Amino acid sequence: MGEETTPTRDLIRRMPFLSCVIKESLRLYPSVPLNIREAIKTTILPTGGGPDGTSPILVRKGEIVVLSPYVSARMTSLFGPDAECFRPERWETGELEKIGWAYFPFNGGPRQCLGEDFAIMEVSYTTVRLLQTFSEIKLPEGEPNEPVGTEKQRLTLVLSSADGCRVTVRRKQHYGFIM
Repeated sequence: MGEETTPTRDLIRRMPFLSCVIKESLRLYPSVPLNIREAIKTTILPTGGGPDGTSPILVRKGEIVVLSPYVSARMTSLFGPDAECFRPERWETGELEKIGWAYFPFNGGPRQCLGEDFAIMEVSYTTVRLLQTFSEIKLPEGEPNEPVGTEKQRLTLVLSSADGCRVTVRRKQHYGFIM
């Protein structure tokens, strides 16, 4: 889109790979990694129990149920043998066409995050502006490149990196100046 163009909602929506990168980032690092609910009536979940996870589960009224987008998004039965890998292409190949409720970084149904559209647009805009501004974004010299899932994480209401995110950036040069 060029360096001089301000990203608009329309332009951002025409960047399918950017959408794939954001989905993959949210798959591996959902902002809210756990959802806790209390059963309002006794019910039976059709699967998830037993040693192989295929047996039904009885949930009694008043019991707590924990849903984890963090855990489910790393399941090889849902996302393939490379579920621990950052691979944005998985969202454009059609392999996740029927993923349905297995991907829920913003929850779903009547409790779906009202700010989902704003959050996606905000991270999209910020990513585009970073790429427009900097010619290079990389790990600093000597900084370890830790594999997905091995880094230290801090869990409060939201998930964050326990050690922060250090990067080295180089601004793009324009008209003989460094911006």
